Amino acid sequence: MSDQTVEYFPTTRPWREKDGRLSLIGMTCAHCGTRAFPAREVCSGCGRDDRLEEVELDSAGTLYTFSEVHVGPKGFPTPYVIGYVDLDAGVRVLAQINGTAADLKVGERVTAHVGPIRQRGDGTDVISYRFGRSA
Repeated sequence: MSDQTVEYFPTTRPWREKDGRLSLIGMTCAHCGTRAFPAREVCSGCGRDDRLEEVELDSAGTLYTFSEVHVGPKGFPTPYVIGYVDLDAGVRVLAQINGTAADLKVGERVTAHVGPIRQRGDGTDVISYRFGRSA
């Protein structure tokens, strides 16, 4: 995929790919230790807006819950699955999940990767993080 035919969501691309591994870029609060993804301007734990530091979160986790969407926004091919993943780093993330609801199980191991989540009307692929079964 060339950058001319893709769009990234979010545009800040809160992830890094290195040596075939994906890390999600979140934040940690130096005051209370709360971690979050994506990074926030105010800590959801203590409400402070200073000493929030970037942190690299491993992309592996456990599927907490999921739902299959049959009527979605324009550009999203249906059905697709969304779910919450509890990262090993202690952060819960909402994202698209590869597969169908019939093939997924709460509690299974999943890992984030980057791939298309939808397509714009002009054919541009929208790329973001999503989760799939761990290898």
